[in-house]
Amino acid sequence: MKTLPLAEVRNRLSALVDEVARTHEAVTITRNGVPAAVVVSIEDYESIMETLALLNDPEDRDRLAEAEESVATGDVTTGEEMAELMRERVRRERGAGAA
Repeated sequence: MKTLPLAEVRNRLSALVDEVARTHEAVTITRNGVPAAVVVSIEDYESIMETLALLNDPEDRDRLAEAEESVATGDVTTGEEMAELMRERVRRERGAGAA
């Protein structure tokens, strides 16, 4: 993460915002050498907020814990298995449409 002093940010705020939006690299702004704020792209901010909302919801936390346990025990569907399930679904839907 890039760190810039507030004085420099003031002088080139527009360019900095463009850069952060384009690269998704957050920038820490310091005041008197002390971190004071962070600039992030709107997409990254929204993603952070969504993650926080999920982590603050007890039901979502439980589902996440269950998913992590499934991964740890190997109880997962592989990409190839998922592809086959999707092919079967398409065949069924095409067959139902022909009737």
